[in-house]
Amino acid sequence: MADPSPYLTIHKKLVAAVQSPDKYASDWKPVAEALPRLVRDDGFNYLQATIPDAIRRRLVGAKSLAKVFRAAAKASGGLLGKPSNNARSRALLLKTLAHLYYSEVAGAQKLWVLSTPSALTSHPIEFADESDALVDQVLNATTEIYSEEQKLRIEGAVTTALRWVERAMIVAGDPTRPEHKALLRRWFIPAGHADVDGAVATLTASLRRGLLKIAIGLKIGDLIVLDDPAQRGSGSSWEQSEAYTFTNHDIHAIWVEPGFWGNGNTLTGATNWARIIVHELTHNYCQTADHSYSWQGLLPRESDVFRRVNNARVALQPGFAPVRTLTMAQCLANADSWAFFCADAAGALGERDRIAALGSKLYDDTGWTATQKVERKLVRQ
Repeated sequence: MADPSPYLTIHKKLVAAVQSPDKYASDWKPVAEALPRLVRDDGFNYLQATIPDAIRRRLVGAKSLAKVFRAAAKASGGLLGKPSNNARSRALLLKTLAHLYYSEVAGAQKLWVLSTPSALTSHPIEFADESDALVDQVLNATTEIYSEEQKLRIEGAVTTALRWVERAMIVAGDPTRPEHKALLRRWFIPAGHADVDGAVATLTASLRRGLLKIAIGLKIGDLIVLDDPAQRGSGSSWEQSEAYTFTNHDIHAIWVEPGFWGNGNTLTGATNWARIIVHELTHNYCQTADHSYSWQGLLPRESDVFRRVNNARVALQPGFAPVRTLTMAQCLANADSWAFFCADAAGALGERDRIAALGSKLYDDTGWTATQKVERKLVRQ
């Protein structure tokens, strides 16, 4: 099973398939003329967000979706031969756009969700050079990979993510305020750091830049959420993951896979869905890494008992240690550290959530009870 590739590889094929309005049936002229404005080199243009809805309306009541798409794209063929690959590409472009959804919340957060038919193991546009019979099967496929409820949950997760990011921007914008400094120290600065004020100044400069990039991206409709059809039913680690993204030379996109809906992480439900989105957005906009996940621990430590415990555990399992502590530099480059900081800034975490994310396994090694862990409030530093 091949690994996923950046969404840009698919989007380039969609852009190439647009072609000129005269290549489409005359009764599709309004849609055809809008396609170059909707499908741009850098993604989809929210100012043309009504076009996918217009395509879907034209499909209502159709006995054969394939016939509608082929007629619209002048891809029906005829006595002189089969339609060209270009004509099939136009039909498959329209098919793709029929599964593209735009949402805008409170005039601020803008989002695209691409929910292609679940029966496919490739994006529709990738079938352009296949047989007409197979192309018709693709054009007629209906049941989408995301249910209506899942689309709403994705939309809600992105909305919550933006709210978290905006709250985190407030904290990073006023770092000397005591409660704000406490948040920054909790997630980024090791206990006993020699120059806390200097560390706060350094990290908040980076946080402000990164968080602003994310907020702007969510407000101008940069983000596309989709899955990888090639992973469906494969049982691959990609299919079982919560989500992933690509950071180099790609359109801003997040792949939401079946693991997204599971309950096997530190947080669960809607809070975890928002945490996943923020995590992936930091990869996409801020080029963060995955030095540690919350189930391994995010505790900022350099030279105390927790660091020594961590080093001992890592020595037992160097390839993928069950526990982690992070230096300040690692925290500042770690996606889950950003995500939990944003959640905490928005008031979405309880004390036990913080302990679990910072390193409950490290706390377990101290021999403290759950009550002692909370009472000693080491997570507050």
